[in-house]
Amino acid sequence: MTHFLKIVLRDVSFRMLMWIIGISALTLVVPPAFEGLYGDPAERELLKETLSNPAMVAIVGPVPEGTYTIAVMFVHEMIVFMAIVHGLFGIMIANAVSRKMEDNGLLEYVSSAGFTRGSIFRAQLLIGFIMNIVLGAVIFAGLGLMNIESFDAAGNLLYALGTALFGILFYTFTLVLAQLLPSSDWSFGTALAILLLLYVGRAVTDVINTDYSVAFPYHWLTRMEPFGTDNYVWLLPFAVILLFIWLAWVLFRKRDLDDAYITPDFKGRARKIGSYPRLQLSGMKMLITSWLLGMLLIGLSYGAIFGDLDTFIGDNELLAQAMESDSGTDPILQFISTLMMVTVIVGVIPALMVSARILREEKSGRLEVLASAGISRVHMLITHGVLGTITGAFGLMLSVLGMYAASIGVEGIGLSPGDYMMTALNYAAAVILFTGLSMLATGISRKLSTLIWLYFIYAFFVNYLGLIIGLDDEWRMVTPFYYLAEMPAEEIDWMAWLIVTLIGAALGAAGALLFGRRDIG
Repeated sequence: MTHFLKIVLRDVSFRMLMWIIGISALTLVVPPAFEGLYGDPAERELLKETLSNPAMVAIVGPVPEGTYTIAVMFVHEMIVFMAIVHGLFGIMIANAVSRKMEDNGLLEYVSSAGFTRGSIFRAQLLIGFIMNIVLGAVIFAGLGLMNIESFDAAGNLLYALGTALFGILFYTFTLVLAQLLPSSDWSFGTALAILLLLYVGRAVTDVINTDYSVAFPYHWLTRMEPFGTDNYVWLLPFAVILLFIWLAWVLFRKRDLDDAYITPDFKGRARKIGSYPRLQLSGMKMLITSWLLGMLLIGLSYGAIFGDLDTFIGDNELLAQAMESDSGTDPILQFISTLMMVTVIVGVIPALMVSARILREEKSGRLEVLASAGISRVHMLITHGVLGTITGAFGLMLSVLGMYAASIGVEGIGLSPGDYMMTALNYAAAVILFTGLSMLATGISRKLSTLIWLYFIYAFFVNYLGLIIGLDDEWRMVTPFYYLAEMPAEEIDWMAWLIVTLIGAALGAAGALLFGRRDIG
């Protein structure tokens, strides 16, 4: 097991380190910021009242009872969001050390070299536990070193344990999918879709009836209430991890390598690929389909709470009057714009993944083969950029159509299908800009792609927190969302839309030209 563990760590250790540093920094930068922005208890109580509306409950979860300290505020507003990040961390690394290595032929090679199935599986499992335990320990220590009054050791430990177990949960679940499904694309796409679907399910049930939310792991985290009641009992549902470990081992032990228990047959009659775009669409159909389905369901779930939003604002006249006097905009439209912003930021992810997929082709050495067949590298990168943009924009369209369909019977909203589609068009400019940045980074160097993801995480972070606690606009000025209209509460700003779109297109074109000239491999 030790030798195989070294082989695996050589491949994924840098990615694990970057994830641990990134997640830790994202977590630990928030409490001091909250302390500086909301040091006054009266301001925190006012914020707590604002966050009790259905739109914000859908995003961050139910408002905890009791005093809204800095620590309680941190957990309430961050734990669901950070759970998505921890889950994605687990999914990506588990997929890399299991099905992706199998697709690349590494597992067959080490098996022929005398490594047993047991040693391979134990090494895969050990990596998942080590990386999440290290991450949890860093977060626990970091929270303790901040010396902020309401952060105590019990709450620090519970938060670190809960998020670490959430990461392990999706790590082991992905190991199960790696045995069931025929490729790393299928296992990653399915795990990612389920991560998002569980978030959507929690969002709906938290608004409608929290008793139903018990079925969703995100809710287990919010019910722990670190720094409040410190309810360690809600760690017990994570015992399902043991079931996933047993199931993954049994399935792995009994199947042949490069085989799967579920092999969807979409072949039908034989087709000639014929072009590079078709080749890429064929290879990414599961990734694209899972994201489009996820975007549609996010839209449906948010649209389903519009009725509760109308009722909440109708029952809180002072809040409605305050919001309307501050901005002159219908408070319902303001909350819908808040939900839309979160949806858009999530919708950028598939655009980045599809546009950067060419890096995988480069690493595998397939680009040289394709280039020898007469396909230019400029054409290849433009293909990925266009596919990424279409995937992101189409995902936004599905999400807004889902919002409209789910809220069609709600009175008092006053938005037509055209308004929703115009909102999707407005935010498609952000998708184009992020895709263009991804293409530029790819054109300069394969290693720069990490910087684009860091920039995206920053944009997600400042816009997510900006919506919730009102960060200064200076934080958002380096993101496209600052310049685009906050639709549907505002009218579209065509000049800003055009500038952001043209900048994104220009960056993409520059990236394609640079990619055609740089060394690959």
